[in-house]
Amino acid sequence: MPDESPTDEIQDDSNQALNIFPGNWTIRNDQMFRAFDLSFSQNWNPSNFPWDQLDPKNFDQRERIAQAYWMAKLAFFEKSGIGAFGFGMVRAAELNLEDPTKKMLASITYDECRHDEVCRRACSKLCPNFPYAYKPQDDMEKKALRNIEALYGEGKRYWNGFLKAWQFLPPEILFAGFFFAEIGAETIFNIMRQTSKLDVYRQAFQNITRDETRHLVATMALLRGMAENFSEEQKHTITRQMKQGFIFLSPLLYRPKTDFWKLPGDFERVDQELEEVARNTGLGTLTLEEKMKFWREAIEKKRKEIEEIGIMVPAIPEIGVEGVEVQVKKDETIATSF
Repeated sequence: MPDESPTDEIQDDSNQALNIFPGNWTIRNDQMFRAFDLSFSQNWNPSNFPWDQLDPKNFDQRERIAQAYWMAKLAFFEKSGIGAFGFGMVRAAELNLEDPTKKMLASITYDECRHDEVCRRACSKLCPNFPYAYKPQDDMEKKALRNIEALYGEGKRYWNGFLKAWQFLPPEILFAGFFFAEIGAETIFNIMRQTSKLDVYRQAFQNITRDETRHLVATMALLRGMAENFSEEQKHTITRQMKQGFIFLSPLLYRPKTDFWKLPGDFERVDQELEEVARNTGLGTLTLEEKMKFWREAIEKKRKEIEEIGIMVPAIPEIGVEGVEVQVKKDETIATSF
């Protein structure tokens, strides 16, 4: 009878190409390392914010649900970041990418958890149990909850598409494509840091902006380090991912694009009403015109840096961005993140 030792049992040649060991401490991308190194000095704790400012007694019922609604909407995209960067972190380790890339992805995953925690704490203070176990009190609250549930339901489609994308897109393309979402993220939080009237929100958005700026530096460093080895077809794929990133983030930074999103017919009307209420209570949400303006300006600010490495910006006429025409099919797999 052959010796069935534990070592023999785990031998599997098919898995040898994907393994987190032996690892490495290689540093080739200095800019990536510097971005990761900043995560230590820029550490922050959400529990230190003045959450008592969100005492329910300070707001009426409509003001409470409007703020909780926006924070729950933001949480959708933060959760996408936790999953996508966390998955990327593991895959980067399996592929034995250089050390700061693996660790930066881990750092971003932690940051996204922290951002989601800001959303959780705000909702818990304003409308306990929103959205997962909340009992709406009136028609507006019902529609607010329905909007969030619709977004989260679409999240299942997004995640299925994201996982499938790993079957036909190489990891370096997937990783590099994350940078476009970070452009939008850095912008919205920086503006809201300035427009929010409550200190709890200003502190939260100031720290989140710092995180997103660091993420943008890291993802651009990754893109720059890999772009010289990309074929023209791969570069065009990243341009397509940028357009997909616009579509994915549209419910938060613009208005929902039906290229991907399947939402209730009055989703946008309810969304705009609630965002206006939240803005008036001090959350600092932006008008549609402001979203278009600041997102366009953020893209134009980075255009030269993107195009210098041979990647073209896609045309996004909805917000006034000129570029390469990219066709994104309805229901096409979205493989970006926030």
